[in-house]
Amino acid sequence: MKNKKIVFVSLAILALVFIGAIIGFKKSESNKVELLASTSSKGAPFVREHSVRLGDNKKNIIITEFTDPECPACRAFHPAVYNIYKEYYEDVHLVIRYLANHKNSKYVIKIMEASRNQNKYKEVSDLVYKYQPAWAEKNNPKPKLLWTFLPTIEGLDVEKLKQDVDTIDIDDLLSLDRKDANTLGVRGTPSFFVNGKKLENLIYQEFLDLVESEIYK
Repeated sequence: MKNKKIVFVSLAILALVFIGAIIGFKKSESNKVELLASTSSKGAPFVREHSVRLGDNKKNIIITEFTDPECPACRAFHPAVYNIYKEYYEDVHLVIRYLANHKNSKYVIKIMEASRNQNKYKEVSDLVYKYQPAWAEKNNPKPKLLWTFLPTIEGLDVEKLKQDVDTIDIDDLLSLDRKDANTLGVRGTPSFFVNGKKLENLIYQEFLDLVESEIYK
């Protein structure tokens, strides 16, 4: 019985040490990210020259999202992102970065990026996530199915979009986005930062609170 108590106590101590190490690591990572935000004069690694920026940013609030158009969690959180953007678009820049972690992500990102030539990025990205269950079906993905949905976007020249997709090169863009994600400790999508502060939990209210704490501080 005494040996069992010793084993139990030892396991409990090890568990506490392990939990403490995790908390310490997360705190260290958070401090490192906030230091990067405070010392970066041009916004890197949170935003780059090539990055999509949406909003007027009158209050200098940078919301950085690392996303993957083939990621189901990104689709699930997409409405929350744009609800906040719609409410505060005058105050913020919503910055879109990519982590192409799925098989067809790069193909779809090319469509999204090419749509910027027609100022239709938001409309195309909304459509991409709306129809994700159809074109990104787990066992039978059909990314080219998107071309059957794109003509529903008012004012989009689909033929021009096809030509732009054929000529656009996003390799350097994706490479730099991944490098910055690694620097920031981003391991999955979606991941968010608001003025360098990481959203720890994918909960709408926590996201809203973080944005509003920066706007109204």
